[in-house]
Amino acid sequence: MKLPVALALVIGVIGAVITYLYVGPLGGLGLMVPATFLGAASYFAAGGDRAALAKSVPTNVWGIVCGTVTLILLGLAGNPVLVGVIVGGMTAVFILGALVPALGFVPGSVLGFATTVMFGLLTSASGTDFSLPTGPFTVMLVSFLVGAGFGYVSSILAGRLVARTPEPATA
Repeated sequence: MKLPVALALVIGVIGAVITYLYVGPLGGLGLMVPATFLGAASYFAAGGDRAALAKSVPTNVWGIVCGTVTLILLGLAGNPVLVGVIVGGMTAVFILGALVPALGFVPGSVLGFATTVMFGLLTSASGTDFSLPTGPFTVMLVSFLVGAGFGYVSSILAGRLVARTPEPATA
């Protein structure tokens, strides 16, 4: 089986299960399907192997922390100019995090930051709310961590499907 087919099958099935859980039995936790998929995407973008977890997870968390601080500061802002300065300033901060080797995978930070700020702005959630299902930090953190696990398990299962497929005989 070709890798894209294996990944499509595995990610499709796991994505369906996660979506069912998030909107069904775990619906009260407020976990976000898109953030979970972005956590998996971050893992694959970082290399899709065990080392990718160490590369993507810390940067996702860093982005979520910076996004939460941004929401706290936005709660104090009164005008659009200040809002822009806060978002721009915190964007610079999370990118400067790349000076720390563990935070060097900037795309992971972007994903964590953007989804956290988006969640807070779209739901009018407070950056100081750390509860499930309403706290941007907690909802994004759990959703991204599940996504990292989702990506890791997907890569293992897809790899097994690819390895089990016999190659056609060549003449």
